[in-house]
Amino acid sequence: MKVTLLLSAPLLLLTPSLQAQQKSIHKDISAALTAVKAFDRSEWKRDSSSHHPLRSQTESIALARYTFYQKIAANLSSINKKSLSFDDEVNLELLNYQIHDELADYEYQAYLNPLISDTGFHAALANRGNTTITSKKEAEQYLILLKDIPRFMDENIQLMRKGISLGVIQPREVLNGYETSYTQHIVPTAEQSVFWKPFATKPAAISEGDWSALQARAKTVVTTDVISSYQKLKVFFDQEYLPKARPTLGASGFPNGKAYYEDRVRQFTTTALSSEEVYQIGLQEVARIRAEMDKVIRDVKFKGDFKEFVFFLRNDPQFRPKTADELLKDAAFIAKTVEGKLPALFGKLPRQPFTVVPVPQYLAPNYTSGRYSGASISSKRAGEYWVNTSNLPSRTLYTLESLTLHEAVPGHHLQTSLTQELTNLPEFRRNLYINAFGEGWGLYSEYLGHEMGFYKDPYSLFGRLTYEMWRACRLVIDVGLHSKGWTRDQAVAYLADNTALSLHEVNTEVNRYILWPGQALAYKMGELKIKEMRRKAEAALKEDFDVRAFHDMVLSNGSVTLSILEKMTDRFIEQQQAGKKKS
Repeated sequence: MKVTLLLSAPLLLLTPSLQAQQKSIHKDISAALTAVKAFDRSEWKRDSSSHHPLRSQTESIALARYTFYQKIAANLSSINKKSLSFDDEVNLELLNYQIHDELADYEYQAYLNPLISDTGFHAALANRGNTTITSKKEAEQYLILLKDIPRFMDENIQLMRKGISLGVIQPREVLNGYETSYTQHIVPTAEQSVFWKPFATKPAAISEGDWSALQARAKTVVTTDVISSYQKLKVFFDQEYLPKARPTLGASGFPNGKAYYEDRVRQFTTTALSSEEVYQIGLQEVARIRAEMDKVIRDVKFKGDFKEFVFFLRNDPQFRPKTADELLKDAAFIAKTVEGKLPALFGKLPRQPFTVVPVPQYLAPNYTSGRYSGASISSKRAGEYWVNTSNLPSRTLYTLESLTLHEAVPGHHLQTSLTQELTNLPEFRRNLYINAFGEGWGLYSEYLGHEMGFYKDPYSLFGRLTYEMWRACRLVIDVGLHSKGWTRDQAVAYLADNTALSLHEVNTEVNRYILWPGQALAYKMGELKIKEMRRKAEAALKEDFDVRAFHDMVLSNGSVTLSILEKMTDRFIEQQQAGKKKS
């Protein structure tokens, strides 16, 4: 999974260097992009003039955004699609995709619920502790950001208060342990805070005197503005939020919850499928993958049934890392081995590097086994493949190849880094992440491990199948929870009985699905479409099929909807066939 921060930049922002390129875009689409650019800049100026580096979160601003995007949507609806070039068809669909998300956020009152999965506005703030300070100016900017946290925290608390009054609140059943996401930031001294990290080491460009003064100010700000804000948040959760958290579990428990969930199904899968149709696809995939898993059990001549084999994998120490360093080193070795095999499958590779690091300690206890944390191509840090080194007995070595292929290369790092290098796209598309495509590509990347020579060990192969089964189970569990009235125990049992994930992972995963309706559907639906498009191209091109050219095509437009991917594949086939005729 790719890490998505909730402290979002403006939705669409075009840089001056792209003005010439903008002229080639259809005039009505160009006008919409220009209007959005102006709107987002006006919001940024309003906040920056008030020393608000963190985006304002108020009801009035939410209404203003909703009203604005309603007008943009109306303008775009009048475009004659037959007059568009292929590139502008893509631009229009992706622009409408993002606008719909803005409108749905307000219409379903989701903006009143800024807590999702294992993160939230308060947890995402802690990522700012990774800021790198190299100059006095950067130190001053970071201090301004820290001083803005009390205002940002207060505004989100006000939104949640409104959400409580309307029933837009998370289920109480899955909030046990959630308090660690904020209590860990209530520390005795500033130096123990993750927000102090940028001030821990003096940059060479700052004098000793200036650095001492900056550190003194930072201690005061971290103590009086940051730590106190988390203390205030704790009081709010203890006294207001947790006592009133809803007794229902699924999204159907929200106001207009059934319609909201169907909207999330369409948005996260980028299809017109209903939740029931997705559920049935999930059942079919679970049955198919289970047959492959049973074959592995027979091949290793294990004397026992599926349940006993899974118990063996979960409990035998040979499948567990002994130390955090061992886990990180194994992940790094796999990643480096994969890099050596990429040229056989890809014609274009990204220039941005990545590194392998532990999941930050402030996230690790309730976090997944690993994720990718990207970096801007112009930033001072590399992309990061996060590996969870907490609770080592719950970490499984037989799934490490799949995890690395998904989160690092050729998964999230390769895909998102290449997208940032696509200078032929409007800026909003270079920063766009559509879950069905991105997570579908990550799961497809796990499958590519076969073509790279991985999964030779039968237990590692079972690990890959476990990861694929995990994503297939999500189609069943997510719909079950949010549309069919499943209990948490049903969801836990279904995932535990069909995969070899550790029971710790099973429980954190189910909580994530409950807190983030629909997102879990993206992976399998996206992977199925990418595989379908590859089969289509292979069948049409036969011996002329070039897997490198196919993969380059899939990644050539950045993050796209699955319907766009299908159109791209059809064009690819036509172009390849036309090229063959000319030769």
